[in-house]
Amino acid sequence: MNINEKIKARREELGLSLEDVAKALGINKSTVLRYESEQIKKMPIDIIEPLAHALKCSPEYLMGWEDTTPVSLPHPEPVTFVNIYLPLSCGGGMFVDDNIISTISVPTSMLPRSKKDLFAQYASGDSMIGKGINDGDLLIFSKENCESGDIGCFCIDENIATCKILKIIEKQILLMPANDKYDPIPVDVEKYRCVGKLVLRMNRM
Repeated sequence: MNINEKIKARREELGLSLEDVAKALGINKSTVLRYESEQIKKMPIDIIEPLAHALKCSPEYLMGWEDTTPVSLPHPEPVTFVNIYLPLSCGGGMFVDDNIISTISVPTSMLPRSKKDLFAQYASGDSMIGKGINDGDLLIFSKENCESGDIGCFCIDENIATCKILKIIEKQILLMPANDKYDPIPVDVEKYRCVGKLVLRMNRM
């Protein structure tokens, strides 16, 4: 097989979609398709290593310098790729792709089935340690509104994204820490946005 055929065969063997590989490489799906269909005759040398990493094989295997076929599980674990955003990058209640700092693959089985539109941030500080959230933990959110008592990602002051517990008492909205060292943050209903609801916490390595 040539390199184009190996890329497609390996991707299908791992159960990855074109979108999965594209997100892992930070490129368009159409570019991955071109890699597989020989539309790009000369593969950029700087893409070989990250492409091999995404496909769980060696660059030598893709280039045809070694014949050993990568060992794969009969039924590889499906993964979901989630973009990680800067911790202080929330303006107008949303994130933009310019603020993506990395992408992580998460076993799909770890995520709620109904949660499709996901994003992630690294926790900063110790205000949520009472909920088991430590500095440096990776927090994955679903883009949906929170109800009182939910842990979520909230945008305040137009550019600060913070993880807190939403508490609604009559018409008063509070963003509650889970650490007695910190005070609740009262917010104006017109000046804050719920960006997402916490669905998964991953401990820092």
